[in-house]
Amino acid sequence: MENLLEPWFKMNVGEGAFYAVFGLVFVVGGIALLVLTLMLIGFIMKKVSAKQEKKTETSAVVLPPVSAQEVPQDDLSPEIVAVITAALMSYYRKENAKCDFVVRRIKRI
Repeated sequence: MENLLEPWFKMNVGEGAFYAVFGLVFVVGGIALLVLTLMLIGFIMKKVSAKQEKKTETSAVVLPPVSAQEVPQDDLSPEIVAVITAALMSYYRKENAKCDFVVRRIKRI
């Protein structure tokens, strides 16, 4: 048993300190490299998604105004519902909000 533990007690303290510092620098350097790599990937992804959004943006469709006589008093026409929904979607697209909403009811105020 004494022969098995003998090499452990002969190790120099300076050599152990060197290995400890080298290991610490290696681990911290590896973590820093991973963080920088992920930050670079995030930056590239933002640029690519911004370019794709600019390409997919469409100009707003201008619709003729609807007079009050064309809209029934009790119920709104499907065209009005579509216009209100398109306006809300356009607003949320400009705000960059990720919102999947459905217009269920439109109430006159």
